[in-house]
Amino acid sequence: MKENGLYPSAKIYTTLLGVFFKIDKVDKALGLVQEMKEKGCAPTVYTYTEMIRGLGSAGRVEEAYSIFMNMINEGCKPDVVLMNNVINILGRRGRLADAVKLFENMESFDCTPNVVTYNTIIKSMFESKSPVSEIVLLYEKMKNSGVNPSFFTYSILIDGFCKKNSLEKALLMLEKMDEKGVPPCPAAYCSLINSLCRAKRYDAAHELFQELKENCGSSSARVYAVKIKHLGKCGRLTKAVDLFDEMKRLGCPPDVYAYNALMSGMVRAGLTDEARSMLRSMEENGCAPDLNSYNIILNGLARAGGPHPAMEMFEKMKRDWKMKPDAVSYNTVLGCLSRAGMFEEAAKLMKEMRSSGLEYDRITYSSILEAVGKVDEDCKVASSSSS
Repeated sequence: MKENGLYPSAKIYTTLLGVFFKIDKVDKALGLVQEMKEKGCAPTVYTYTEMIRGLGSAGRVEEAYSIFMNMINEGCKPDVVLMNNVINILGRRGRLADAVKLFENMESFDCTPNVVTYNTIIKSMFESKSPVSEIVLLYEKMKNSGVNPSFFTYSILIDGFCKKNSLEKALLMLEKMDEKGVPPCPAAYCSLINSLCRAKRYDAAHELFQELKENCGSSSARVYAVKIKHLGKCGRLTKAVDLFDEMKRLGCPPDVYAYNALMSGMVRAGLTDEARSMLRSMEENGCAPDLNSYNIILNGLARAGGPHPAMEMFEKMKRDWKMKPDAVSYNTVLGCLSRAGMFEEAAKLMKEMRSSGLEYDRITYSSILEAVGKVDEDCKVASSSSS
């Protein structure tokens, strides 16, 4: 195109810019913008949107914000899509004050906040641990401005209120969804059922679970997983197995979370062999185990089988399954070795843990110290018995 004396339009430059950012060629994308300016092709608001979105995704937030400010100074008028992108980038980076300031100044740019703007700010406020009262005020402002909450608004609010232990507010939002005719959201139900179970309100959780099945004809695998997890935690393993079987019967294939939830319940009940059998079944059914799957079995072996089966599983994870152990894996085996008085092996494992780039945490140290304390106590008891 250039060889024939033809140069791309702003639209073509912008499209290429998006492609470069998608394939992580950030500097090449920025070079394209420089070329664009040198050829007298002025960047449009869509060009700036691609630049800001791309730099934000690459973690180069300061550059993205600087480009936004330069754009304003150059007299390019932002639209609501661009503003939403800048607010989202600032919010994700924990710069809530800057995001809110921009939100409040949108009118000065002749930009009216839309439902995406409000969703972005509300999500950022939850992530920044803002007071619930401030979030409720923003939600009320949204409605008073004539912006109707969307499916995503309610999901963000329900999940956020659940995480802040404002369970009644979360349940109220679910009622609002129903009143407004917004379709049931499995993710929102998942958050609520999880919170109700944590609060030991099992009957209410079961009612919601049944309500979701009635409204949607079925439930999602993730919601089943939450129910199975809490049934396992409170010792109702038979019910958990029944629910797992119900999933398969209703054509809802169990995902990794459902398998992990049931295996965790089995290990908690001392049924480690059954949990290992479930792991094999999981693989046979085409559901790939994740690191948590192996850590659950590792924990069962460490608790029931002693250090040798746990060490064997740990080595197999690395050798056969190409699974890199995390701090949970190391701490599980360290605790097991320490309880068995195998301090030399524990010291070697701690060294391996550090060389793998993992830091010792409170659990690492407490596992060792508790075991040392137990050995000292046993020595004192033995000494007093012999005297």
